[in-house]
Amino acid sequence: MNAVGNGLYATVSVLYFTSVLGHSLALVSAVLFAAMMLAMAADLVGGRLADTRGPRPVFQAGLVVSLAGMTAMLAAGEVAVFVVAGLLTGAGQGLCMSSNVALIRRAAGADAVMARATLRTFLTAGLALGGLAGAGVLAVRTPGAYLFAIAINLVTFLWCAVLAGRLEVPGRPATGAPRPAGLFHVYRDLRFMLFAVISALISVHHHVLPFAVPLWLALTQPSLTWLAGIALVVNTVLGVVLQIHANNRVGSGRGAVLSFLLGGVTIGASYLVFAWMAHAPLGAAAVLVLVFAVIYSLGEVVLAAGAMDLQFRVVPGEMQGQYSAAFGTMHGLASAAAPALLGLVVSAGGLLGWLTLAAATCLLAAMVPVVGRRFAFQPVG
Repeated sequence: MNAVGNGLYATVSVLYFTSVLGHSLALVSAVLFAAMMLAMAADLVGGRLADTRGPRPVFQAGLVVSLAGMTAMLAAGEVAVFVVAGLLTGAGQGLCMSSNVALIRRAAGADAVMARATLRTFLTAGLALGGLAGAGVLAVRTPGAYLFAIAINLVTFLWCAVLAGRLEVPGRPATGAPRPAGLFHVYRDLRFMLFAVISALISVHHHVLPFAVPLWLALTQPSLTWLAGIALVVNTVLGVVLQIHANNRVGSGRGAVLSFLLGGVTIGASYLVFAWMAHAPLGAAAVLVLVFAVIYSLGEVVLAAGAMDLQFRVVPGEMQGQYSAAFGTMHGLASAAAPALLGLVVSAGGLLGWLTLAAATCLLAAMVPVVGRRFAFQPVG
């Protein structure tokens, strides 16, 4: 349910900030950037607290802080209120991120990988439904419609906080080993951090469909720009249908490494197809866009299956929150840099840019089996 609210909010929020609240685009950009930075900091703190205090109270706290941010956003016409609302929303998001992963592992035990895959499937579907609802709000474009959308998202945070309180979560496993001290202890685990950096660099692909695809189509095949929306639909449908099946086929740490490799190489191959599209006749170009969308989506599903599995199997259960926070920080930094990188690929690199991106993605994916030889795989349960 919260995914629907988040998809709705993501679709309408920027226009709500500028059109209804009347804030400048410069202010909105600054607040969103500050909120993203605060989210990454809160994720680090939340991961540590999830391991030492328990993931459920941290996750609930994040939902409550997000609820406060959404409540303030309903009346954020004043600059100060808008800044506070944005920062609260960022802090709440950060507290929920790694504590969510730790909560899944603690609550689901040996089934944590499949539980996370199932949640990812519902998340993908929920975000899509929320986006469709947001399209309706944008079609109406009245202040009341925007406020209703914000209120719906607010209610989903409240509902999830209540449901989280009803979860039966086992206590922290007794390992007999002393807890590592320090917020940044995980960053000294070089094997894990190398995997996290590789995964983060490849994760630039998350911005390809919503950002790079429409830009490249507009530059090379302007009459086919509308296919960017179709590609997103294909991606959503295949993600919902195949993610659980892909995770179910992993089965082991080595299987997760191979899944990550296969997914990364498949995504790299999809970039080659999309680059080829620019020089094809109109009809063939349209087919190639759809072929690209299918290949890319399959690669994304397989890559995600391997990455989700490895995030549990190479991490001690009692430190899941902290490792997840470190992993998330690397991905957050990559996400912040992705639009600039992909903009350079599209505008300046052209065909060579896509070929370079494909080669880099395949090379990075091929590094994971090398790093994986040194992993000591942990039992998930």
